[in-house]
Amino acid sequence: MASITGVKYHVLRESQNRSRAKEDKQFDAGIAPELLNNRVSFVCLLMHPDGKLYCGITARDGDIFQRFDPQTERFESLGYPAVREQFEVKIHRSLELSADGTIYGASAGLYTIDRRHEATGGAIFKYHPKEGKIHKLAVPCPRDYIQTITLDDKRKLIYGMTWPVSKFFVYDVARNVVEDNDYVGSITHIGALDDAGCYWGTWDPVRHYLFKYDPSKRKTEYFKHSIPEGPEFANIMFPGAGPVDTMINGGDGFMYIGTCGGTLVRLEPKTAQVEYLGRPSATRRMPGLVRWHGTLLLGAGGDAEGGFIFTYDRQTQAFKNLGPLVAADGTKLYRVHDLRVTADGRRAFIAETDVPNRSGHLWQCDLDF
Repeated sequence: MASITGVKYHVLRESQNRSRAKEDKQFDAGIAPELLNNRVSFVCLLMHPDGKLYCGITARDGDIFQRFDPQTERFESLGYPAVREQFEVKIHRSLELSADGTIYGASAGLYTIDRRHEATGGAIFKYHPKEGKIHKLAVPCPRDYIQTITLDDKRKLIYGMTWPVSKFFVYDVARNVVEDNDYVGSITHIGALDDAGCYWGTWDPVRHYLFKYDPSKRKTEYFKHSIPEGPEFANIMFPGAGPVDTMINGGDGFMYIGTCGGTLVRLEPKTAQVEYLGRPSATRRMPGLVRWHGTLLLGAGGDAEGGFIFTYDRQTQAFKNLGPLVAADGTKLYRVHDLRVTADGRRAFIAETDVPNRSGHLWQCDLDF
């Protein structure tokens, strides 16, 4: 039976300001050095075949791309400030791996609308560990920043969604062409590809219906239904966000969706029908979900110091809550934002974000099964 054998966290930078005051989203020169230099969050993780964990973070100084070595437990900056513009302050859910080891990423931003006219827009970039250099490829939607990308490695297409205007775009890597940048009114925290290579996301700012983009037809199909409780689970991440917290291809013909309300649902791509599977905990948010051992899915969720890790057995349809994410010193994981596991499946890394009175950390959960 799966169980947690240890929980700890790794500190990149620690904020000395322990107040619970809301962070200022302005980009004026008057930002306190403490906020500029120390207050960070972990928002995106990618486990690479080189054995390193690549981290997208939120950092006001623009140093948003980090590499973590699980063996030495040390972080290394990958030099994003050398290519950034001022509003690029995070890599949100936007790190994807190509078969040749290339990492594709995209930059996200934070600004108040009165600064929009100054903004360049989020960039798609690539990075290969052997070369060690960041190459910016394109700005798909000028003035808007990229919240999430999904790579179709076979077709060399990158799908993305933007903020503050909720657009969906298709970027052709080989041709360096943006094929689509339609307004959809909803943001999927991260979408996924089904077995036919179609990308799934949500549209409509109120109902948050499902849509499917078929690359063979270069066409979007808009459905007139959402996931269970979709409208109720929207706007939880931020105003305008959709109800999908994470989505994965289960490798069994189904797509599995963790919702912002903390539930797990299953999408059948051929019919677009969605089935409610259950809720592993009373807390909201389920942004972490991966295929694990055999029929198991491993997930992480939780909000407001309610971080936890769980399994779902697709054969027995049973959840098992493995317990809260609390370190030995009593620190509780505040808000889960992403989850990745090592190749042997015995260690999970979890991104922590939006902590009101300290920096977010990279959490490690050792597992047995």
